[in-house]
Amino acid sequence: MKKLILILLSFFIISCSSNDNDELKNDQRFYENNNLDDNEIFDNANKLISLSKYEQALIELDKIEVFYPSSPYAKKSILVKAYISFLNKDYEKTRALAEMYKEYYPGSEDIIYAYYLESMTYYVLMKKSEYSQENTNLALDKFNFILNAYPNSKYEIDILTKIKLINNNLALEKLNIAKFYFNKGNYNGSLIYLMDIFNNHSSSLSIEETLFLITKIHYSLSEYELAKNYASILAYNFPKSEWYQKSYNLINGLNDVSDNDKWYEKFNPIKILITDEENNSNNSIIQSIE
Repeated sequence: MKKLILILLSFFIISCSSNDNDELKNDQRFYENNNLDDNEIFDNANKLISLSKYEQALIELDKIEVFYPSSPYAKKSILVKAYISFLNKDYEKTRALAEMYKEYYPGSEDIIYAYYLESMTYYVLMKKSEYSQENTNLALDKFNFILNAYPNSKYEIDILTKIKLINNNLALEKLNIAKFYFNKGNYNGSLIYLMDIFNNHSSSLSIEETLFLITKIHYSLSEYELAKNYASILAYNFPKSEWYQKSYNLINGLNDVSDNDKWYEKFNPIKILITDEENNSNNSIIQSIE
């Protein structure tokens, strides 16, 4: 019985070794008889990526590192591998490759793409507003770093678009918390979150309801001047908003508030630039490196 077990075990080991050797030979064949320049191999890799043949693209990128280790394309291939990892949703590997590139090539003109890839790994993991916003905040911080460190980059428009969505997400989360405190009668707790939205996310889609709640809280606390001030901002920026109408119905009996359509002008309300209506649920498209 023992002999039989040993024979079977030996057969298994030999079989595995044979399979490993076959796989190694198959792998080696990809690297034999190369007649292409580094830029031609790099172009082949990009073509394969466009066809979603990621494993084959990785082989082409490996060829560059084997045959042309000093080529600028060998350096760039690290970022392309990170991009492929992102497309495969392997975000930990994406970050590791991006971090390696930043460490080895801190002065590279492509280093901004390493930061961009890293930021995107957090951006695509954003949760709905009722869940933890750790990844959302990390994405916002990293995107803002890119805007400040590398102004007018080719990724700027894409980043700004994504920051709009991030701001909407964060503002909605804070608004939900503010409404929770408001419904509990904790006006001070509610105001902390509402003022955070007003000061830091005024361009978000939540700003109208936020201004209404700020108005309502100050009115409830008999702080009528403050209530009129925030209602005037609503009136000036969103005269057709349902939230302005609710605010006006609340304060129209106070001094300085009348049926005059321009009653709010005497308060010198600030201008708010709100984002366009959100027309994309995730906007997780990522740019590739050129």
